Amino acid sequence: MIVTNCRRAALGFLLAGLASVRAGAAEPSIHVVDAWARATPPGVENGAVYCKILNHGGADRLVGARSSAARAVEIHESLAQNGVVEMRRVDALPVGAGASVELAPGGTHVMLVGLAAPLAAGATIQLTLAFATAGEVTVEVPVVDARAPPAAHEHEHHGQ
Repeated sequence: MIVTNCRRAALGFLLAGLASVRAGAAEPSIHVVDAWARATPPGVENGAVYCKILNHGGADRLVGARSSAARAVEIHESLAQNGVVEMRRVDALPVGAGASVELAPGGTHVMLVGLAAPLAAGATIQLTLAFATAGEVTVEVPVVDARAPPAAHEHEHHGQ
């Protein structure tokens, strides 16, 4: 009986120790910085979000996104073929170990399909990016005037 109680106590301490190690290791490996979207004119049904993804951990992939600002959210890349730039949906965007990936106009971006309302300058929308390993990262995305160049933002967002 005493041996069983000792084993239970040891198991309890072991599990508690593992839980505290896991809690201490909660520092996210993916950071999203400088997120922004351009304002859209009335009647435009789609918009785009740009940002920089910083990976401080092992290789990962951006596998999806969602926002209440749009009916659907997709990862797109722009490709120049025969002098024409085309956008193409991609299922996943690799983010190498210790690497950064920039989502920018004319390149890879997050496409907001079927906007719930026009993106108005000065507003902020919420975007959740889903990574294969790091999980979800939610960012606040400021909407800027379509005619103005985007300003760098000083804040960053981490995995949750």
